[in-house]
Amino acid sequence: MSDTAISEQDQTVRPGLRERKKRLLQEAIEQAALKLFLQRGYEQTSIQDIAEAVMISPRTFFRYFPSKEEVLLGPTRAVVRAGLERLRTLPLPEAQSESEAAYAALRAVMLYIAHLYQQQRRGFLLRYQIARQVPSVAAFYLYALLEAETAFCDLLQERTGEAYERSRLRLLVATHVAALRVALERWLDEGAEGDLQALVKSYLEALH
Repeated sequence: MSDTAISEQDQTVRPGLRERKKRLLQEAIEQAALKLFLQRGYEQTSIQDIAEAVMISPRTFFRYFPSKEEVLLGPTRAVVRAGLERLRTLPLPEAQSESEAAYAALRAVMLYIAHLYQQQRRGFLLRYQIARQVPSVAAFYLYALLEAETAFCDLLQERTGEAYERSRLRLLVATHVAALRVALERWLDEGAEGDLQALVKSYLEALH
């Protein structure tokens, strides 16, 4: 193999290796932070504490997380973003009216988000147990879904046209998100056991 070929091969391999190393360090920071949150408490744990546990500088911590809050809430926000992307790409049945399509789309997205939570049940349960140490943090954890309500409304209106007035659409989204949140809180309080999707489905059915 020529030197040029070796050089080209290195260029293709090294970025992948760097990415893996970055992911490993990010996971190490995350695990160290969660462990310290459990042992010392969320408010009592500083970024300096987390950095020392992983033997990095606080400056390096900020390359991976903008704040310690993001360590706790990042996965929840990622799930919400995934839900929005699902709503963006979800095929809407042509046979349904625009209002029926809105209901069907929201139901499908809430169940999809529940599925993502269930896939990562251990991580979400751990974060919930940490968040419950501090009422203000617990509120952030459970109400993070509310941050996306406006985005859900905008996207749903874009996809279904003018089937709803804005106020009615906001109410529709808010009730579906509330059903998901209440089911999620119950599921987490019960140790993340059981079928979250089935629970969400039962709550959504109770709305209609």
